[in-house]
Amino acid sequence: TPNGACGGAPAAVCNFGYHSGNYSACDGSNGCADRLSQQFMATSGEIYIVSFWLKSGSTGSVISANITLS
Repeated sequence: TPNGACGGAPAAVCNFGYHSGNYSACDGSNGCADRLSQQFMATSGEIYIVSFWLKSGSTGSVISANITLS
């Protein structure tokens, strides 16, 4: 969900730039926040490791991420 004045391209599923697997989320927005979500089933009392890989598309760019599990 974009938040603020955005430039660039909207997010899309890409078949390049991935760390592992076959696809990645490509986000071309500039100057605004976006949201990416995924749902999965979990069993109460079990321990899960949730990991992700975040890559900047340009040298020297600043990126940040807020991660929420609920």
